Amino acid sequence: MSSPRALLAASTAAAVLAGLTAAAAPDTQPPTAPTGLTAGDLTCATVTLSWEAATDDTGVAFYDLYHDGQAIGSTTADVRTATVGVVAGVRWGFYVNARDAAGNVSQASRTVSVTPPFCAEDTTAPSVPSGLTATAAGTEVTLRWEAATDDVAVTGYDVVRDGVTAGRLTGSAASPPDTTFTDVGLAADADHTYTVIARDAQGNASAPGGPARVRTGSSCAAVCGITQVTTERDLPWGLVQLPDGTVLYAQRDLFTVQAMAADGTGKHGIGTIPEAAGTDGEGGVLGLAISPTFETDRWLYVYHTTETDNRIVRLRYDGTLRTESLETLVTGIPRNKYHNGGRLRFGPDGALYAATGDGQDPDQAQDLANLGGKILRLHPDGAVPEDNPFPGSYVWSYGHRNPQGLAFDSRGRLWMQEFGNSVQDETNLVVKGGNYGWPACEGTIGDACGTPGFIAPVLTYPVASASCSGIAIVRDVLYIACLRGTRLYRAVIDGDRLTGIAQYYAGTYGRLRTVEPAVDGGLWLTTSTRGDKDSVPRNSDERIFKITLGDG
Repeated sequence: MSSPRALLAASTAAAVLAGLTAAAAPDTQPPTAPTGLTAGDLTCATVTLSWEAATDDTGVAFYDLYHDGQAIGSTTADVRTATVGVVAGVRWGFYVNARDAAGNVSQASRTVSVTPPFCAEDTTAPSVPSGLTATAAGTEVTLRWEAATDDVAVTGYDVVRDGVTAGRLTGSAASPPDTTFTDVGLAADADHTYTVIARDAQGNASAPGGPARVRTGSSCAAVCGITQVTTERDLPWGLVQLPDGTVLYAQRDLFTVQAMAADGTGKHGIGTIPEAAGTDGEGGVLGLAISPTFETDRWLYVYHTTETDNRIVRLRYDGTLRTESLETLVTGIPRNKYHNGGRLRFGPDGALYAATGDGQDPDQAQDLANLGGKILRLHPDGAVPEDNPFPGSYVWSYGHRNPQGLAFDSRGRLWMQEFGNSVQDETNLVVKGGNYGWPACEGTIGDACGTPGFIAPVLTYPVASASCSGIAIVRDVLYIACLRGTRLYRAVIDGDRLTGIAQYYAGTYGRLRTVEPAVDGGLWLTTSTRGDKDSVPRNSDERIFKITLGDG
């Protein structure tokens, strides 16, 4: 089985061979989705996948294997079984895409989920975390401690404040959990006692380390507090607050939009997005944005998946969605089970910017004739701006894998958050016509990262502590909501750098999907803890929070 990076070389070679038949018309027809995927011979270390052949007008050349959006390898067309590595005790969802010699990629097979057993019973608890310290800065407390040890591996720490769990830091043997935690939004002039408990993968827990006692200051620091505004059974993805304070948010898997007051009262549905569809993964109704002149034109912009593509539409909102006013602005954005992108953001120039995923076809990110793996820029009516870098094209930047966060700073510069494959996620400062290197480069990892013209990320993160989606900028401070990392990063924009990087709510509320500016200068924050990989409506257990920011 080939590695993910070998996929690119194999695809390029196949394209060269296909080009030898110059007289033939270009092949643009993708294969059918593979069927009959099964998982067998599951152990603590491996599982064997098998599937039925896909079909194609010119013949299938490769099968690409994924788990949960991460490429893990490929086989040639004559091999329809593969034994792949797994992590004991960790649930993964596997699926397969077919690819032909021209590089066309099918839609994904169904997902088969497995949870490998542990290799042996482990009843030994980790050692007690030592050296716990607590330091207050206003109403923010930073904890630090020495790493615990375990006969297998320490995979997490519970941070306990006054007898109640305040956060959970997670990791693995390959990527140990952090040994620092910042507790924010505490009451002023209050005494607190902290302890830390170490855990291993089989749930064995150490005795508490500490205690560390601390008193908060008299004024709030960066974050003054957080309030749960509402709960949601479907997956809240895009969110936007109207000038009058009303909050609109997308229910991804129901294909509907909800409205509520800023305090969470009066929540109700305002309509369903026509032609929206799921992908048995991460597609559906995704990003929302309102027109810069919303108070007069009432346009709501929506990025959503259909049965054939991703697209950008707009329709008027006057208390309900006026579906008869719907205008389709952009079609043909690649879709797949994962890698759909989806974020929308209006810039200070009045143009609409959209983040698109590569549709699980990495080559599309470098193809300027394809809308996948790009940041797009369009006029509010869907026209292509004349000052875009590539004449007649929506493409503003390219070489992206699965970007999902967009925000502008006070200088009018566009910042973007992008999912890596399995090694590094990245925060980018997007420039007109820029090439950000995917698939030859993942973050700063890859032999081709030094290629002239590739733009390096401003900041990278290990995927295990990131997998970040939405971003927001308030007073030139960048906030980054992370899924697998279960935390909110905060970073100060200092020229072309990000400084003073801090982590908030680590493991406190689970997976975080969307962060958006509030009209009062605070933030909205949504979770994505359950049901975010299957397109099934109403199988989630999510929360929407309002964060009050300080002056720190």
